[in-house]
Amino acid sequence: MDRFEQNYWGLFADFLEGFKEWTYNGHPLAFGIHFYSLLKDRVDLERNLLHPSYIKTGRGGQKVVDAYLPDYEWKNTKGKVVFYDKLLRIPSSVYPVLVPLSESILLKSDVTNIRSTPVQGMEMVGLIGNKANGEESVRKVEKSFSAIATRFHSHPLFGKKNVHTQVKKQISKYMKYLNAAEHFFEKTEVSLLIMGETNSLDTRSLAMTARKKGIPTICLQHGAIVSSFGYLPKIAIYQGVYGLYEQAFYQSAGVDARYLPIIGHPRFDGITSNQHMNPSLFYKQTQTDRKRKRLLIVDHHTDKSKNLKIIDGLLKKVPETELILKIQKGSQAYNHYAKHPRVHIVTRMNLEDLLSYSDAVISYESTVVLEALLAGKRTFVWKLNQAGLTDYFSKLPVERYIDVGELVDDVVTYINEGKQTHVPTEEVRKSFYIPERSSSTLLLKALIQNIRSKAD
Repeated sequence: MDRFEQNYWGLFADFLEGFKEWTYNGHPLAFGIHFYSLLKDRVDLERNLLHPSYIKTGRGGQKVVDAYLPDYEWKNTKGKVVFYDKLLRIPSSVYPVLVPLSESILLKSDVTNIRSTPVQGMEMVGLIGNKANGEESVRKVEKSFSAIATRFHSHPLFGKKNVHTQVKKQISKYMKYLNAAEHFFEKTEVSLLIMGETNSLDTRSLAMTARKKGIPTICLQHGAIVSSFGYLPKIAIYQGVYGLYEQAFYQSAGVDARYLPIIGHPRFDGITSNQHMNPSLFYKQTQTDRKRKRLLIVDHHTDKSKNLKIIDGLLKKVPETELILKIQKGSQAYNHYAKHPRVHIVTRMNLEDLLSYSDAVISYESTVVLEALLAGKRTFVWKLNQAGLTDYFSKLPVERYIDVGELVDDVVTYINEGKQTHVPTEEVRKSFYIPERSSSTLLLKALIQNIRSKAD
C-alpha cells in the first residue's frame, strides 16, 4: 500500500468517525457515499495525499471500518438465493448448476425495459420501483448532514461546498436504494445474496440492508485488484477471491481469512475448456486469415493513444501479422483502421474465443492479463500511470512497459522468432488463481450449499 492509499483510507476513516451520527432507519449513511468520487478534480487534495507531511498515514484498515458497520447476527432463514446482476458476470448456463432455478431469483436494478429473463426458467425481479423516497425524509437527512458538516468548515474535503453538493446528490439516490432494498427483503424470503461488487450505491444498499436483517452475503471478485479503491472496504460477509494473492491482500487490510474463500470466478471456467467457437465461424466473423499469426489487442481503457501507437508500429514492422482489436468503448477512435485489411475490430465476441485463436496478447494493466495467462498466451502489458496501484502486475510473469515503442519491438521479436514461448500457467495459478483441475462453478456451488445448510 503506497502513501496515497494509506492517506486515502485514513481520510475515509475520518469521514466515518466525523459522520457516525448521520443515520437513516438504522443505516449509517457515511457508507452510502462513493467516497473516491469526492476527490475527483480535487488536485490540491490529491497532492496532499501524496505528500510525506500529510498526517493520515496508517489510519485506515478494515478493522477501523468494521467498528462503524452495524452488528451482524446470522438469522435462521430459509428462502431463495438472490443474484444481483451488476458486475456479477456469471454465464447464464452456470446459474442452474449453482442453485435449482426454482430456488433462485435474478435481481436487476430495473426491469422496465427488459422483456425476458436472460436465464430461461429463472425468476427475474427489479429493485427500483419497490418503494420511493419521501421528500420530507430526504430533506431531513440533508439537513442533518449540513449540521454535522459545519463542524468541519476548515477541513480540506469535508468543509468544501461543492463536496456537500455531491454528497447530497448521492445520498438521495442511496436512500432510494435503501428503501427499495428494505421493501424487497420484507416481501421476499432470502437465504443468501450474491453480488459482483459492493462499492456502488445500489450494491452497497443491498449489502448493508442484508447485513441489518441477518442475511448472509457473498461478493465475487469482479476483476484483478489493480487498485484497492474498487475492492475495499469489505462489506459483504464473504468476499470470494481469485487466489492466494487476493486473500493476502485482504488479510493485510485486516480481513479475517475465514471470510475470504478462494473460489476464482465462474466466467473463467470457459478459458481452459475446449468448447470454443468453431474455427471456420471464427475466421468468418473476424475476417482473419487462418494462415497468418494473430495478435489480440485489448482496449477497455479511456486512453487510446498508446494502442494507436502500438497498432501503427506493428502494421509497419510485422506486415504478415493480423491485428484483432477488442474494444469495449470508444471504437470511433479506430475508424481510420476500419477498412485496413489486417486490422479487425470486434466488440461483441467472447474474450475466451479470441484468446484461443490468438498467438499473443497486448493489454493495459487489467483483468485481461490474468485471463490471457490462464489461456497460456504470451502477454505484453503497457503500464498505467496513476496513484494507488497495487503490486499485482509486477508479480505476474509478463513484460510491462512504460515506452510502447519498446513493447512493439519486443512483440516484433517474438513474432519473428516463429516459436511460441511456454507460459507457466501452473505457476500463475499457484498464487493468482485456483488449481488447474478445479472448477470455480463447483467451488461457488459448495460455498452456497455450506452457507444455506447453516440455516437449516
